[in-house]
Amino acid sequence: MKLRCRRCQATIGLDDLTYIAYHAHTMGANRVEVHFECPRCGYRGERMLSQQAWDELMLGYLENDERTANEWLTTQQMGPITAEEVRAMRRMLRSGNLLQSLHEWERSQRGETTE
Repeated sequence: MKLRCRRCQATIGLDDLTYIAYHAHTMGANRVEVHFECPRCGYRGERMLSQQAWDELMLGYLENDERTANEWLTTQQMGPITAEEVRAMRRMLRSGNLLQSLHEWERSQRGETTE
């Protein structure tokens, strides 16, 4: 399965997705809401996909080696921020220099050591 722009029929890639929401259903009819921006014409659209269609779409991305799912997920800020991440950010912000704190926090998120 491929996701295509309704206006120009261009293929929508992983990096073109702007919003994803999972809608659970008690009877198993789960849906995934996907928003995207076409790389060719700039059209902003959205689709509501079944769980099976979403799974096929993700498998299609992975089979084409566009990017691995982990590489893609690390570029997205999906999911809640943990309480520990909030506490760490507050500690760094209290240290005085806001910009330096932000740089340290970014390095810690990438797993780099601070000096």
